[in-house]
Amino acid sequence: MTTTPSRDLELSLLQRARKLFTPPNSGTILAGEGGTAATKLTCVAGIDEVGRGAIAGPLAVGIAIIDGTEGEPPAGLTDSKQLTARRREAMFDELAAWPAAWAVGTASPEEIDREGLTPALRLAAYRALETIETIGFSPRLLLLDGSFDYLSAPADLFATCEAPLPESTPDTSSRKEIPREVTTLVKGDGKSVVIAAASVLAKVTRDRLMSGLPDPGYGWAANKGYASAQHLQAISHLGLDSLHRLSWHLQGVPASEFTRAWHTRREKRAQPPIVFSSQRG
Repeated sequence: MTTTPSRDLELSLLQRARKLFTPPNSGTILAGEGGTAATKLTCVAGIDEVGRGAIAGPLAVGIAIIDGTEGEPPAGLTDSKQLTARRREAMFDELAAWPAAWAVGTASPEEIDREGLTPALRLAAYRALETIETIGFSPRLLLLDGSFDYLSAPADLFATCEAPLPESTPDTSSRKEIPREVTTLVKGDGKSVVIAAASVLAKVTRDRLMSGLPDPGYGWAANKGYASAQHLQAISHLGLDSLHRLSWHLQGVPASEFTRAWHTRREKRAQPPIVFSSQRG
């Protein structure tokens, strides 16, 4: 049964943002050292992730921004898992034009293996948030799908990692300077319109990314990196690819195959992080 998300919680948060950040409390802040652009605080972000359960490909975290100017969302918008792939694709362009701004940040399989799933989620989310900042929005009130707040982990979360993060990793010091309030909402992508928007934007973006990857026979376009029967059968014939999450020891795959795949990954040049974004107008 398809659920219809409401706007009650996000609009109440938006009203709170207006009380907190409109004059005389300052609805904008100067962005950057030059102070040539203003960043809007009177907005709310809906956040959702996709790809957590895949065995290959990146994690993706989608963020959709509302500021009260967005109007009604596309008809039929709900949790991306309740929509067919065709329906998600059909509504994508209309949905992409609905929020004030949106972004999808990713964390690579290499980063997932090195840092762990939760730090990788946070890394992808902050890549998207930093892109949103460059567009001109600085959401301080965040509505996050699920029961676990992976955004508010300690700022030095990555300091305990044995391997250093790549140069492209966001500077954690900036996170300390921006206080954000996170509200978690279990099954939020079916309850909140702005989270549902983030869910669909992230899902379609990641699906398109997976479909465009070089594919020697794993079926990325069909399985999107998830453990389908065809995908697992392909692994038994082709072995593991560097795009697989090699810290997830798949049953039936010999240790020697993981060793080979790790070696192949080390020989490849690390790819820069991918972030997709758009601003209305």
